[in-house]
Amino acid sequence: NALTCMKKHPLSLQSSGINAEYGSFKLFNTNALTCMKNAPSIPPTNFTCLTRLDQNRAKAKLASKLGVSVSEIRNVIIWGNHSGTQFPDARHATVMVGGEGKPLTEVLSDDAWVKSEFIEMIQQRGAAVIKARGLSSAMSATKPICGELLW
Repeated sequence: NALTCMKKHPLSLQSSGINAEYGSFKLFNTNALTCMKNAPSIPPTNFTCLTRLDQNRAKAKLASKLGVSVSEIRNVIIWGNHSGTQFPDARHATVMVGGEGKPLTEVLSDDAWVKSEFIEMIQQRGAAVIKARGLSSAMSATKPICGELLW
């Protein structure tokens, strides 16, 4: 779980001694942003949100569609909270091709897929996991947190 991960990786305990873990310091949901704005003594890099899980899912889906490694997909944004109301945004996504980041629109010509199936799949993935397993995928949410803690 996240607590075990944090104990194993003490670098997560930033200089202030407080680290509000929600997932990726690159992404903010409303709760993380509100907390950050009301706790100015805590460095902004200590706040993250669980949309990192959704970002990972979005990158994996795009990588699968393109037949490339997940590490080749960059700049995918998840707007909103970790729920079915989020908006996975691939408009700024890039794909590493020959060592150069190319806009997703230059590499993937299926814009209709990006605007429909891709968005819906990312929005509904958590619900699909719960339906298939009969319970939440708590470990799925923990893994991105651990990934962020391993600077």
